[in-house]
Amino acid sequence: MSISSSIPVLLGDGNAELRSEDQALLLRRPREEVRIPLTAIARVRAEGRDVTVELTAPAGAEAVSYRIEDVSRAAAGVFADAVNGALPDRTAGEEAVDGSTLVVVSVFGAPDAEEDEDEAEAALVWVPLTFGLPPVALSVIVGLAGKDLDRAVAVLMLGFVAGAFGFLAWLALWSAWDDWYLPRHGITVEADPVLIDGRGTYAYTDTTGRLRPVGAGDRARGETVMVAYHPRKPQRAVPHKGTGSLVGSLVGGVVLLALAALPCWGAVALALPAFG
Repeated sequence: MSISSSIPVLLGDGNAELRSEDQALLLRRPREEVRIPLTAIARVRAEGRDVTVELTAPAGAEAVSYRIEDVSRAAAGVFADAVNGALPDRTAGEEAVDGSTLVVVSVFGAPDAEEDEDEAEAALVWVPLTFGLPPVALSVIVGLAGKDLDRAVAVLMLGFVAGAFGFLAWLALWSAWDDWYLPRHGITVEADPVLIDGRGTYAYTDTTGRLRPVGAGDRARGETVMVAYHPRKPQRAVPHKGTGSLVGSLVGGVVLLALAALPCWGAVALALPAFG
């Protein structure tokens, strides 16, 4: 049964919009569009000036719902009645599908992703500086105290090699920590495939209702994945990868630390005579 074009468009709080279109409902927000097929809808409830779209769910599973608030009270009732009347017929005893798997979420511009990327970029600036400044400072001191330019350059080069390996070790060990800590002490949710600037990735909704991408390296393959995020820093999230990923990151970090120790020892050994 097709949806009548006379069904009103609901305009809600925060520039949200809910409308019927091509055998589906479209819930639009400033940076997001949620397409909900009629086959995924169990019912639409109008509660005063709020409208809730409740999805189908298998027996025993909790139904997912989408809500728009502060709409016209009169339009809410008309909208709910019309959509409920247009839902496909279901035979008695028919097993309900998980409607959330039929929903398609598209994100436009992803302001939350931009903010999270800014935080990540800031970390990727000050952390390399932390590893890079000590070799520079040590080489300058060697050059001034020992008045030996060649020695100072050698200290600087060895120090940069040690700093590069140290930075890579920090990345690997930080990844190992998140792989261990977040699934055990964070909040685990499902991440759905979304489109961000035309590219498929995964995104999850935190406890504040904010949509967040999982990460640039997690290209969506169509199914949902389980992710865990930090309760106080919800932009920090990792997919559930199992112990293999954790062990791999941990071993890689230890190896990189060992590789960093060799040039670090060499730089210190070269620098010591300048202080004699």
